[in-house]
Amino acid sequence: MALPVMSQVTYELTIPSTKQKIKYRPFLVKEQKDLLIAQQSDDEKVMIETLKNIIRSCTLDKVEVDNLAMFDIEYIFTQLRAKSVGEYSDLTFNCLECNDPKAKMNVSIDLTTLTVEFNEKHKSIIPLFDTVGIKMKYPGLALFDKMNKLEGNQVDMIFDVIIECIDSIYDEDTVYPAHEQSREELETFINNLTQDQFQKVQNFFETMPKLEKEIEFDCPMCKYHHQHVVRGLSGFF
Repeated sequence: MALPVMSQVTYELTIPSTKQKIKYRPFLVKEQKDLLIAQQSDDEKVMIETLKNIIRSCTLDKVEVDNLAMFDIEYIFTQLRAKSVGEYSDLTFNCLECNDPKAKMNVSIDLTTLTVEFNEKHKSIIPLFDTVGIKMKYPGLALFDKMNKLEGNQVDMIFDVIIECIDSIYDEDTVYPAHEQSREELETFINNLTQDQFQKVQNFFETMPKLEKEIEFDCPMCKYHHQHVVRGLSGFF
């Protein structure tokens, strides 16, 4: 005789980049276990795959997880976590003014109030010269992880990220999808941009939407007032 299984409560959210409304359920004990194992593994690839698998399992509408922007992934996961573990995440901060080891400040953040902030200057379609322009796409989990490891002198890696995020190049008559072009052709196109044109492409990354929240708190020892912006998955948990 089969054991009774609890029916799942469902919720709805809107994917920030596409505005698609999807239904989802809280993650279960088995998925929480997978998440804990991934965190303990200290392996970024394992963590990325686990996050993707949890989102696939918990979303009830068809979602192409591999095509989601990183800020979509962050937002969806925080909403999953809010309905699965608890709506509040407790964070601890040290005072930046007095450096007193006893100056610990605990701040509770309501995850259900988080939103993705869109910069009004952000553009994914970028005119470059004459009738030629470029359409960019957002980096997913794997590529975003690569971006976070960039250092100032890793020029080749910066170019790799930019090229990976080209969706298409267009002129007055034709659209050239990036996946139909060779790597060499895309590199040649980027390398032949002027500094001003290249800066327009870089602005795409610098103004990308972000999951972030500004919080304020006072040091219990010196009363210094802090204003702090929390952003990204690592910031909220």
